[in-house]
Amino acid sequence: MGFSKRRHLLPLAVLLAVFLSVTSCASFQKARDQGIIKQLADLINSGRAQSLAAISATPFLLDGEIIPLPADVAAFWAGVVKAGFRVENAALESGVPAGADSYHQFASTMEVKWFFSNYVKDGGRILDLSTSTGRHIRLLTRSDFFSSKIIGFKGPF
Repeated sequence: MGFSKRRHLLPLAVLLAVFLSVTSCASFQKARDQGIIKQLADLINSGRAQSLAAISATPFLLDGEIIPLPADVAAFWAGVVKAGFRVENAALESGVPAGADSYHQFASTMEVKWFFSNYVKDGGRILDLSTSTGRHIRLLTRSDFFSSKIIGFKGPF
């Protein structure tokens, strides 16, 4: 590779380094967590079960139960909407990376431990949110650079 080609790659390398440092900072992660919570609340409150299913991964962890089929995840969200469940004034209480023992926050069972060890990899986060009714919801999410998926739901409690 000639000197002029390397010189043209330098700005791209600098831009990439800046992007990676910005996306790894804590305030960016908090904004991303808040965005997921807002999206979830907006979709539930507007009755958009199909959109909720589209941002949900399978298998899906519901409290302590693993839902393996996309149709069953879609049926769960349809039931949530049909029941009139609402998430009013959702606020992020905490967002933490999922770790080896995080499965206890959903259920202390071998099934949930297995789910975490197989499906909750790098980028997995546990988001706790509160609502104006005093109820709490816990989300398990997985993100990459461009999108986030809900891979677990617990609540309200």
